[in-house]
Amino acid sequence: MSKIQTLTPRPIEPAPAYENGHQIARDLLRHIELQLDRMQRPDSKDLRWHHVRAVNLINAQLSEVATLLDETNGVRN
Repeated sequence: MSKIQTLTPRPIEPAPAYENGHQIARDLLRHIELQLDRMQRPDSKDLRWHHVRAVNLINAQLSEVATLLDETNGVRN
């Protein structure tokens, strides 16, 4: 009977994955900032209630992200 050779798994370090995730988060923040600058201005004659709804939804989601960051960093407001 032949012996089955198994591979020993290499330890995986979290730093590369964390660094990649951190860079993606920063890229997303830059994209969000650019898109916010492109939104309708408050004095625009084309401003409609769906714009108000959109900005309120955006604020709610960003608030959740800010809360998660606070919890991750051990910050209490």
